[in-house]
Amino acid sequence: MPTLPPRPPLRAGRLRFRRPLPYWLLAGVVALATAALVGRLVADAERERSRWGPTRATLVTTTDVAGGERLEPDDVTVRMLPAALVPDDALRALPAGAVAAIDLHRGEAVLPGRLAGAGSSAVAARLPAGTRGVAVPDGSGLPLEIGDRVDILATFDPGLGDEGEPTFPVARRAAVVHVTERAVTVAVDDGVAPRVVYALAAGSVTLVLSGTSSPPP
Repeated sequence: MPTLPPRPPLRAGRLRFRRPLPYWLLAGVVALATAALVGRLVADAERERSRWGPTRATLVTTTDVAGGERLEPDDVTVRMLPAALVPDDALRALPAGAVAAIDLHRGEAVLPGRLAGAGSSAVAARLPAGTRGVAVPDGSGLPLEIGDRVDILATFDPGLGDEGEPTFPVARRAAVVHVTERAVTVAVDDGVAPRVVYALAAGSVTLVLSGTSSPPP
């Protein structure tokens, strides 16, 4: 039986799949369009950055934090924000033991003036600057909550010889910073605190809830 001659080896070039010209034209058009889109996005980002100017690392809250609560590491994060929109004293790192002096809202820059110092109690942290906390015994039954505003009325014995009204306000729109079953702690101005203490010692003191629409003192 005659033997068949050996088949010539296949060349690599013969296995190469040749695509038609329209395929390469389409691939080139897609590549050019993609490059143009990326270039436009980069240019837009550069224009936006140049419009707002340089950025700076800023500590911002990631959740709402009530006044008097301690800020935990999970409550804040550092973001790069346009320097033109960030207050000069905005923090870049969370101070150890920082407590919110007032309510902080999610996404706001953390400022030193909105924090109480380390070691401050929750009640002390709620005291606005320039105020003192005074505990007023309260049996009025008012459903007071932290953040409410109250007027402090003092009543003195009319037989003391004073011809004025026996009951009058010694403090107006004092902020409630702590509430227990026996007393309500209110924040009063430095100059008003002695008057409130005197009224507590020499007369009868009553708390009157002040509405949010009341005019400032």
